[in-house]
Amino acid sequence: MADMNQILGVSREILRLTSPLTWIVVDTTEKIINKSNTVSNNGSLEEMKEEALRQEISLKMLEAQARVAQEISIARRIDTAEEVIIEEFYDKSGEGGIGLTLKEEGTSLGMNGSGRSITKRVYTFKGWRDGGLETVEKMIVKDKK
Repeated sequence: MADMNQILGVSREILRLTSPLTWIVVDTTEKIINKSNTVSNNGSLEEMKEEALRQEISLKMLEAQARVAQEISIARRIDTAEEVIIEEFYDKSGEGGIGLTLKEEGTSLGMNGSGRSITKRVYTFKGWRDGGLETVEKMIVKDKK
């Protein structure tokens, strides 16, 4: 079993260094599952409700951290790429209406509206600029400390 734990430990470390975004998700999910199991097996209904609320807040914080980690990863890759192509697509649309109906039984007035906003970013990285791989290696060593 010690060999399996060592393998798992090394795999987790590799994941942490190569994909910080995935690492955050995996590590936090593992902690949440362990805490949930403990509370659901040993806790009262009130403790379970508190833990559910705590986890909901924790997941919102994790989502924000994941977005930051993603942006940092993109910035690092932009810094090391020979060529970067960024395409952004925006679609903002909306519509609305007002209606009036007159009948013998009465009058009705109504309003409606809807809108949507879609943003899509596509990154294409080509090659490595001179010294780009060395920069990544330095970042990995720095992250280990």
